[in-house]
Amino acid sequence: MKLSEVFGTENRFLLGCWIAAVTLVVVLGLFLSSDPVNILGVAESREFQVNFDSPVEIKHIYVLPSQIVKKGDLLAELGQSEWDAQLRVLKSRYDKLNAEMRLRREIAGIAKDLGTSVPNGADPLLVDLEDTKREMDLIEGRLKNLFVFAEVDGAVGAVNFKSGEKAPSFAPLITLLPLNPTYVNGYVNESLNSSLSVGQPVEVVSSGGKTVRGHVMSVGSRIVPIPERLLRIQTLPAWGREVVIKIPPTNGFLLGEKVSVHKSWGLSFVNLAQADEPVPESVEQLPQDLEMPADILTQFRPEMSGMVFVPELRQFVLVSDDYPEDRPVLFLMNEQGQVQPHQIAIAGLDQMQDIESVSLLGDRLYLMGSLSRTKKGKLKPARHLFAKVRRNGLRYHVEQTIELREKILQALAHSKEAVLRKIATLDQQNPKGGFEVEGHAIEGEDLYLALKGPALSMNKGLILKVDDFQELFEDRPVASDRVHVAAEFEMKLPNLNVESVVTDLVKVGDNFYLASSCRGASCSAVWKVKAGQSQAELVRDFSYPHLEALALQPDSKKLFAVFEAKTGGRFVVMPTVEKRTP
Repeated sequence: MKLSEVFGTENRFLLGCWIAAVTLVVVLGLFLSSDPVNILGVAESREFQVNFDSPVEIKHIYVLPSQIVKKGDLLAELGQSEWDAQLRVLKSRYDKLNAEMRLRREIAGIAKDLGTSVPNGADPLLVDLEDTKREMDLIEGRLKNLFVFAEVDGAVGAVNFKSGEKAPSFAPLITLLPLNPTYVNGYVNESLNSSLSVGQPVEVVSSGGKTVRGHVMSVGSRIVPIPERLLRIQTLPAWGREVVIKIPPTNGFLLGEKVSVHKSWGLSFVNLAQADEPVPESVEQLPQDLEMPADILTQFRPEMSGMVFVPELRQFVLVSDDYPEDRPVLFLMNEQGQVQPHQIAIAGLDQMQDIESVSLLGDRLYLMGSLSRTKKGKLKPARHLFAKVRRNGLRYHVEQTIELREKILQALAHSKEAVLRKIATLDQQNPKGGFEVEGHAIEGEDLYLALKGPALSMNKGLILKVDDFQELFEDRPVASDRVHVAAEFEMKLPNLNVESVVTDLVKVGDNFYLASSCRGASCSAVWKVKAGQSQAELVRDFSYPHLEALALQPDSKKLFAVFEAKTGGRFVVMPTVEKRTP
């Protein structure tokens, strides 16, 4: 049976009106029967305090009160003499226990020869030795992390100690205030019969008309006086329950701004910011400009040529291939591409030219020049240095340097591998396009060198491996059998007839990641290659020239790349397929 046969065609309009009226009555009933929520509050943020559970010495404070800082900026460097003393005692104890353990093992060996055996794990000395080692590792870990970094973007509040002073346990060293409010502290008047629950969504509206969506974090269980500023009538006191509401960090509110809170009811046709929305990553997939401090740019414009991530500092250490008066300094950069204003001098390294790469092994940095001739084909020892630099906090001093060029070329000239002998020959035949190293990596006792020249053929990449590289710092020749070809490969960009040359190197497990730049064209690329591969795998190419520095963030397993430019440079972040550090 059709609907028109029941109601008739003349009654369909009346039926539609009845349906609309009933729907409106139901909706109004639901709305009017719901509990009203109208809360006044203040947008605030939690103050971050830096303190430690044991006394510390203040080595250096890098910020001033009211200074604006970014997340990851270095605030202070600390020291802990008590931990140093504990570590010395534990090391002495560990050495004694270890000596006693060796003696017991010798006795156990004699007993075994006599037909007597001691069950595994029965020696309490072994347990004591393992406990001591764990305590040593714990303190060594603490001593490596005596650096204070900004946890959020914000403004420095109070700096309560000066460099050289000692701070007692739990004393606040520095306070940090976020630039944007992160929660609302509001009050529900006791005369309102409103039910609020933790996790309930609400809408927060500022006096300037901005609206965000938040969630109730807590509801007070007692009645307290409402602050005078939030009273409807200033001269009429009122009481109510305190309510804390979480709001998204990107809200546009002012700290201390008065806001109103309303129950989030029904459908919302406005795309409001959510309190539990993930904050988008500040680093995009496209190259972005480095944030270079004006204090540095007024002295010179660094041309970043190499970088490495230092876990204890949670920063990248960068080097430039050119410095005023050839006096090298180190730069620090956080993961947002912001270069820190302070430059770190390297004590004992008064001059080094054309630094092209930097690597990290333990608490030592290794800096390497290009090992090449000048553009006029002349030899300059300052370009041929390989320097071992030790870090102590944020102070660096050179331990050893060696002129590496001739040592390597002599080993190549006497090598049994034909390709290595060819490199030495080409260097002699074409001095201006001869031997040149643009990147290096260290793994254990092995040193890897990524060659830019001489060019064996167009788009040919070559990585050398030097065994027992610490022996390079000894004053004796390098044996030819200690230098090998680690990888030889092609790296041709698809659909482009340009020459790519290697500019930096990172080793991750069995994989080499290489940066390359195009000769005479605005393009660069990142490649991946394994030993034995004849063709490098293209990770990503760019329409920007001069990709010069490449580094791995070991926790996230992301690659950070820096483009050299006279205007200050760019950087980009790329994921790898490597497994993250647990």
